[in-house]
Amino acid sequence: MKILLLGASGYVGGALWRGLSPHHTVVGTCSQRTVPGLVKVDLRDEAALSALVGQGFDLVIHAAGLVDLASAEAQPALAHALNVHSVQVLLTAVRHTRTKILLLSSDNVFDGTGDVYTEEDPRAPVNVYGRTKCAAEDVLLSHGGGHLVVRIPLVYGRSPWADRFMARFSAAVTRAQTDVVCAPLYLPSLAPALEELWDHRGLLHVAGAEVVTRYELMSGVAEALRLPTRVVPVRNDDVFTSPRRPERLVLRSVHHGFLGPDVETALADMAKAKGSTEETP
Repeated sequence: MKILLLGASGYVGGALWRGLSPHHTVVGTCSQRTVPGLVKVDLRDEAALSALVGQGFDLVIHAAGLVDLASAEAQPALAHALNVHSVQVLLTAVRHTRTKILLLSSDNVFDGTGDVYTEEDPRAPVNVYGRTKCAAEDVLLSHGGGHLVVRIPLVYGRSPWADRFMARFSAAVTRAQTDVVCAPLYLPSLAPALEELWDHRGLLHVAGAEVVTRYELMSGVAEALRLPTRVVPVRNDDVFTSPRRPERLVLRSVHHGFLGPDVETALADMAKAKGSTEETP
């Protein structure tokens, strides 16, 4: 399959690049961060984006945009341009082709007051990022054409170029919330999940098997990898006052049975990978 992967230089996109490239012809893009082998394109450059999409791809995976909650809150116009308007540009570019668009969305389309969220639950975003994701979903799904939205939760694991999750452990003390709950997805499991599910159309949720707090996840990672940081428990409101962050986002699907590995299995894989890297001369 010939795939255009928007945002291949990012945290999620980099892991998808690593996972999909051995089995498919993948053209990846970068923006602010130049990465050898990736095509540089700004999502706001409509002409360049349209020309790239027009090169005859079977699938366009949109894993780019403004994903940091605080940045989106501070720059709503930029968040809309990158997260929403870019989807409109893609749709226009593929309207006379068989190219399918797969948009990665977020559990932040929900407000966190429910116990579990499936594809059938109503959305109620509480921050700008979540609202832009809702808008992007609406643009893609109202168009028809067999396109697909895949909502994902917090993801964890290593990525080749933008290791955003592991950067959280860079300080001597790492604060992690005891009252923020999710079903986190081990990042290397996302590419196989998309391969399994990308023939679907409409809306799907993909998440990990285990429900944990941020504190439980971060503590487990630090311990398994023997990181030189101390993970301390905090309350969500002690860390973030704005933008609002939903406190319970557990994604489940009524359309498929895929679940990422439990945290213990994922951490064992991370520790094994770290050991192999350390032993390499």
